[in-house]
Amino acid sequence: MAKIAVATGDGETVSPGHFAHAASFLVFEGGRVVEVRSNPLHTVPDPDDPAGASGMGGEMHHGLHGIAKYRLLREHVLGDVDVVICSGGCPTSITYFVSEGVRMVFTDPGYSVEDAVRLVTSVDPEDLPAISVIEDGRLVTDY
Repeated sequence: MAKIAVATGDGETVSPGHFAHAASFLVFEGGRVVEVRSNPLHTVPDPDDPAGASGMGGEMHHGLHGIAKYRLLREHVLGDVDVVICSGGCPTSITYFVSEGVRMVFTDPGYSVEDAVRLVTSVDPEDLPAISVIEDGRLVTDY
């Protein structure tokens, strides 16, 4: 059974922006929430973005960049996840997670977590491509 993580800030909608800066991830298994995972990178400024994230992170994570940042997220937060649903990510993060066997599903910020998970779980995980998109209420897998 595939584990799906949804980047969120409010627990109900997909958070805006890069998934590595989401406040938390709702982890689903069998279409049900099994865990809420806090993201330690949520408040770490992004050196590539002058606006940064939402604040300053702890010393352990401050200044993380590129693969090191995404490896930390994968190893400490999303290590057992097969699918990430989010509204955005950079090419480096997407390439890294896909290389780790994680399927990425993108949708508009504010999209319902429940609806996104329902769409993704309607497809056999083996049939889900590395990258897909939710558009107009349907899962588009032929990109």
